[in-house]
Order: sequence, then structure tokens, then C-alpha cells
Amino acid sequence: MTHCNGSSVDNKKEKNVNGNLSNDTQDDVINAKYMRCLEEPYKYHTQVPGKAIRDQTIEAMNLWLGVERTVLQKIKELVTMLHEASLLIDDIQDNSKMRRGQPAAYLIYGISEVINIANLKYFEAGKIALELGNMTTAKNVDKSEASKIFHDWMIKLHQGLGLDIHWRDHYICPTVDEYIDMVLKKTGGLMMLAFDLMYIFRNQSDTKLIYGTGRKFLETFSKFFQIRDDFCNLWDVKYAANKSYCEDLTEGKFSWVIVQGIIKERELGTTRVMSILKQRTTSDEIKRYCCQVLETLHVKAETTEYLETLEKDLLEQIDGLGGNQMFTKIVGLLSPSRIQTA
Repeated sequence: MTHCNGSSVDNKKEKNVNGNLSNDTQDDVINAKYMRCLEEPYKYHTQVPGKAIRDQTIEAMNLWLGVERTVLQKIKELVTMLHEASLLIDDIQDNSKMRRGQPAAYLIYGISEVINIANLKYFEAGKIALELGNMTTAKNVDKSEASKIFHDWMIKLHQGLGLDIHWRDHYICPTVDEYIDMVLKKTGGLMMLAFDLMYIFRNQSDTKLIYGTGRKFLETFSKFFQIRDDFCNLWDVKYAANKSYCEDLTEGKFSWVIVQGIIKERELGTTRVMSILKQRTTSDEIKRYCCQVLETLHVKAETTEYLETLEKDLLEQIDGLGGNQMFTKIVGLLSPSRIQTA
């Protein structure tokens, strides 16, 4: 048996001529004894499943790309691992208290252990990327390309995340263009990583999807996904139940709706939204007041209209790409009309 208190593993192990365990066997014993303990924060975090949107988008993209199943499953594993590990780090960086209706992992296991397992998962995902080239039967595939794609998007993802944190910690309100650029790196990063990996392993004899067209669609989808999430953080009843009420205001985050509110207040010569954001308030009364200010500034209504425009654009792009029932369903599930507001 394996115990986290360091008790011995009840297995017969190969010994060398001196009667001692070989180096490889010693490593096996150490791994068997402690890896379960190291993995525990990750397993705790993933025991409550998320919305699985990324898994669904990968399956939907594959209707266009036709990647063989063994390679596709590994790409899904890689993306899921990166996503879940990034959430572990995000909760620490954002000082979030809840994740998927339970306490954030770092509040249970401590910051150090959670950072370590998240970093370990990053490296495990990188190892999968290295191995992808050896799994495919596709011809004319540069086996080193997958690893390059992985590292390029990991850099962009962390650049986007870094901007988000920098703006928050230094009270810098980004422009709309700067915000969108950040979203395409941070939120779009994992989706584009999956797409780029799938594209090099696509069924080249069947797929008609042009790379630039597919990328444009995913960029639109990433904007839609993140702006919807920003909207839900302040106004969706279900979101508040799983996380906390208006968490972005407590975090001091420059989300889409906050940026829009600050820009509108600049034109009026007032600073209520920016001033509240700086307070990192935990008061529900102050948060409700800020939401009322944003509604008075028409941010709620205009964001809803913009999401509806993006939804229509996505559905038109899907039709232009020959149709995709899975993506149509995903966009429908994320429709702003389905958001339950207070």
C-alpha cells in the first residue's frame, strides 16, 4: 500500500548484487510512495468537473480537421492538463476563495504544494507535445513542430496572463484593443494551441479548412467566450453560486465590462467604477452599487448586444465553413439569451 506519511510500499523489488535496491527500483519506490501525495491537490481540484468547453471545441474542430483518434485524445489530454493547472495558479494569483463550488485548492493544501503540482503538469503537458509526432501515421509531418507550437503558445499565454495581472496590480485601465489582444493570448491561447496542433496532424486528403479561416473563427469565439465570462461574473446568478458574488470587483480585475464603464465615466468626468475597483471591496452592498452604476452607463445592455452580435457572427462563420453541428450547439449553449441575471 502507498501512504502519504512515508510508510513502505508492499511490493517485492529487484535488488542488485549487493542486496540493495537498484537506482531505477529506488526511483520507482519513491514515486510510488510520494506521487499520490504530490498529485492530491490536482485531484482535489479536478474532482468537480468544469464545463468541458475546451474538450467540446476540440471535438467540434475535428469535424473539420479529421485528426486520427489516438493523436486527438493526447491533444485533449494536453489541453485539459494545461487548463486545470492554470486554474490552480490563477486562484493563487487572484486570491480566489472558491472554485467550482468548493474551496480553492491552495486554501486546503497550501500555496507551495499547489504551485509545484501545477508546474509539474505544465512539464507533463510539454512531454506529451514532444511525443505527438511519434503517434501519428500521417505523412509529411515535421515531428518537431508540435513541441515548437506548444512552447510558442505557452509564451503567448503567459504574456496575456502577465498583462492582466500587471494592469490589475498597477491600476492601469487598458484600451479596448489592448484588452482584446490580451484575451486572444490568455483565453484564446489554449484553443489556438489545440487548433495549431490539430492542423499539422489533420487529414490532409479530406479537410478543406484553410488555416487563416479557422484561426479567425477561433479568435471570434475566444472574444465571445471571455466577454461572456466577464459579463457573467457580475450579473449571472449561477456564476455567483459557484464562485462568489462579483469576484472581479474584489480582485480588482479590468474585465470587459469594467473597462467599458471606466471609459464611459472618463467622458462624464467621474471615477466611481475605477475608485470602487481600487478598493478591492468584499462588501456586497458596494458591489451591487457598482453594478447599478454600470447599468446606468448602459454597459450591461450594450455588452448583451455585443455578445448577440458575436453570436450571430460565429453562426455565420460556421455556415461559411460548411456547417458544424457541434460548434452550433456550443455557441447556442453559450448564448447570452441563456444567462440568468438577477
